[in-house]
This record gives sequence, structure tokens and C-alpha cells, in this order.
Amino acid sequence: MNQDELEALVDELGLVSVVSLLATICHDKAQQTLRLKGKDATLYTAWNKNAFLLRQLMTRLRPTANYDPELDLTGD
Repeated sequence: MNQDELEALVDELGLVSVVSLLATICHDKAQQTLRLKGKDATLYTAWNKNAFLLRQLMTRLRPTANYDPELDLTGD
């Protein structure tokens, strides 16, 4: 994905939603690392901390697009 594609995604979904997706990806990666390597893994700590920081950032961001709480951004 290049910058133009990322900007288009932010325009379509809004910055808060994109950051939310990134936080979810980081959390999922942390859980995957935990299952494969255990809690002492450096990668687990990094992914988990990044997810936490992105969630903190989300609370400070202002919406940049219409937010639809019914929209499933994770595809689950």
C-alpha cells in the first residue's frame, strides 16, 4: 500500500477508524506471538505496547469522517 492508497482509505473510513484497525492488527499480532513464542517474547511486548499506544491515540483524535458503529471494520 502506498501513501495515496492510505490517504484514500483515511478519506473513506476516517482517521479514527484506520487507527482502530491498526490497533486491532497490533493486538492480534501480539496474541499470535504469545501463542507461538510465549509472553517473554520481545515481539509480544512490542506489538502489545503498540496496540495500547494506538488505542490511547484514538481517544485524542477527532472524527474525520462519518462514523458508523454498525460497520464491521475487522471483516470478522
